[in-house]
Amino acid sequence: MEEIRKCMRQARSILKQQVGVMDTAGLIIASTDSDLEGTTDPSARAVMISDDLFAGTADKTYMKIAVGEQFKYIIFIEGVEPQVRIYLELMAEWIKTAIKERGTDAEKELFTKNVLLENELQGEIPIKAREYKINCNVARLVMVVRTSREEGAEALEILQNFYADSEVGSVLAMDETTAIVILDAEEAIGNEKDRDAFVDTNSKAVLDCLNSESITAFIGVGSFVSLFQNISKSYRDAMLALRVGKIFEKNCLISRYDKLGLGRLIYQLPATLCQMFIDEVFPNEAYKTLDDDTVATIESFFANNLNGSETSRELYVHRNTLVYRLDKVKKNTGLDLRSFDDAVLFKMASMVRTYLEYLETSRDNMIR
Repeated sequence: MEEIRKCMRQARSILKQQVGVMDTAGLIIASTDSDLEGTTDPSARAVMISDDLFAGTADKTYMKIAVGEQFKYIIFIEGVEPQVRIYLELMAEWIKTAIKERGTDAEKELFTKNVLLENELQGEIPIKAREYKINCNVARLVMVVRTSREEGAEALEILQNFYADSEVGSVLAMDETTAIVILDAEEAIGNEKDRDAFVDTNSKAVLDCLNSESITAFIGVGSFVSLFQNISKSYRDAMLALRVGKIFEKNCLISRYDKLGLGRLIYQLPATLCQMFIDEVFPNEAYKTLDDDTVATIESFFANNLNGSETSRELYVHRNTLVYRLDKVKKNTGLDLRSFDDAVLFKMASMVRTYLEYLETSRDNMIR
């Protein structure tokens, strides 16, 4: 429908006469006069039962449009002069071309989605890709963009418009909350510095584009792949980055597969092993004895690289207060955060506990 409406909008600046397209029941779906859209033309029935391609009334000329072997639409124009039939024929060809191109785009999008989901045989991908004029030998990068259900449709439209004239990026919808951005990354193949700059520039551009329209989005960035048939790996990696980022870095809007750190390792551990580790580090659930002020102190202490002076300054507390709280942590858990080894153990245990809590409480099945 949108392709037909685009044709009508363009025709408005070319033709002086009123032109419109309706379905075979007479419902006007697009017109150079937008007020007509959604109304019904009672002449449609007479046009459809006529054996002729063209039909006319006192003030309009109609033409049936066939898509494939069936008549799907009726195009009409104001006027009954002989030349208006030429206008109708030209407009009909224009519309059929637009519909065909949209059909090809839809098939290409479905094919790409099947490649991402590994629903295509590896050996057949290059053959099918050739039909859609996809160059398989170009390096690519996949980004997954996650929004709320309420903002999903708008976010998709914004991203599609953002890459509308781009030859190096394409956008498709995976579901109502998830858009996929596939980038031509040939320019970033050189070295790690180029790849970092490429990821940083493109992921921030997408985020800024959505944020400028007041849309909150979380982006997972996958790995670089050298062949189109391997974009499913980049997609899997982007989804993993999104999941791990959601669990361990709640305020992180862009999560990169190549920068997941310790979170990647913990995410791949079985829950039973994680629970054994927690029971060993925090026997009798010792972490539950820490009050909110102490937890905030611990987080600040880690954020400031175990620097007591910086932590005291950030929390606006006296140095002795900080020492008292750290001593309390040691008394309750047996771990002295001023010791590097104990600090590492506590940090790892905290991340493992966060992961276990997420598994127990999360209902976000699409993320999990």
